[in-house]
Amino acid sequence: MALGLSFMATSVEAFPAYKPKPRGIPSVRVSGGTRSPNETSCIDDAQSPMLTSVFPNDDLGYTTDSYPAFHWYMPSNNASHVEFHLYEVVNEDDGIYQPIYQTAFLPSSTAGIATLQLAQTTGLAPLSSDNYYYWSVEVYCADDSTAAMMAEGFVQLLTPDPGLATELANSDGISRAAIAAENGLWFDTTRALTDHLKTQPNDRLAIASWQNLLESIGLENIAEAPLLP
Repeated sequence: MALGLSFMATSVEAFPAYKPKPRGIPSVRVSGGTRSPNETSCIDDAQSPMLTSVFPNDDLGYTTDSYPAFHWYMPSNNASHVEFHLYEVVNEDDGIYQPIYQTAFLPSSTAGIATLQLAQTTGLAPLSSDNYYYWSVEVYCADDSTAAMMAEGFVQLLTPDPGLATELANSDGISRAAIAAENGLWFDTTRALTDHLKTQPNDRLAIASWQNLLESIGLENIAEAPLLP
């Protein structure tokens, strides 16, 4: 069952605005090479938002987690499968990306925010702070060998200074998300909030903080979408 975000808090003043660390990278939240839902046979509602990575435009996407969690909005569908790809950016100027991980799975048919958590058990080496990474999500329909829709983003591992590391280690839930947001750690912010909401789905402050976070990066059209299991 999806975790509905149906309650609104009266105030989110306690949750700070996300402070991005832009690097002037291309906008990649939704790939320009995808088709619209009207042309996609396995998307049930052509009027719904498209496949969208939960990711700020023009931001590299920093994390202190060597195995981060990725989020995207998945429209209602009957897709044959979804593919997730992770690449190390070898040469940004020449567009050379080295594939390091990929997986395929059957998506939930219900519209909502999907999550993929990288795991050491897959044999994937932890992310390195020496470089950064590009990731993509591709949706395939049963009648097509090419991706019907695609969304994408970037991620880079940062080693926090001792003070910040201590703050993060001694906090969780909304407080951890707030610390991460103030320090431009996008993936730490989203993971702290979604992990909290999966255990406390009726926490009004957490719900409002999540919605406020998505609205702050221009994703108000999916801010109230449920979190998928």
